Amino acid sequence: MMGGVNAAFKLLAAALPLCVLTGCDESDEVRAERAAQFTTSTKPAPNPQLESIESMVRTDMAAAPTGLSSTPKFQLYSKYNGDDIKQVTGVSGRSLILCFTAPWCPHCAKMKEALQELAQAEKGNVQVVDVDADAYPALATDFHITKVPTTIVYTEGVKLRTIEGAYSAESLGRFLHALLTQGDSPADTPK
Repeated sequence: MMGGVNAAFKLLAAALPLCVLTGCDESDEVRAERAAQFTTSTKPAPNPQLESIESMVRTDMAAAPTGLSSTPKFQLYSKYNGDDIKQVTGVSGRSLILCFTAPWCPHCAKMKEALQELAQAEKGNVQVVDVDADAYPALATDFHITKVPTTIVYTEGVKLRTIEGAYSAESLGRFLHALLTQGDSPADTPK
């Protein structure tokens, strides 16, 4: 048994100088090719050796002035603009309401108003994202949306409930609080 281990170490020791001489490290050309695979026309590949830490800090997320520290650093109500949906739904620290609507639907207009009121009333505990199902049909298909408005409630990145139809801000607020605070699950729809 000991002879087999010694033979393995001798073989490794013999290969080590060969590795050093032939250059196991990547060349600049190989590194550039690998970086090109992960570079898009809108997002250059990061190069930590050439960038300073200050250039990597997001200025749009800068700390709020001292009198406004309780205001959220995100939009309470926003329209979906094609971002990665996993980043949108993976929000932590607050609840997310993803609402699929259509511009031609009168019930959707009422639901949008109710969700804007709810987002303002919750003062940063809820973020609402309005998704135009006509503009993003593939996303609507991925979420199995067959009717508009359809609202999906997430908390800490976990899908809790899907609601179809339009409701008032008050009933949505009661439903959301029951959903997030009670051990028992509330009714399937707001009342």
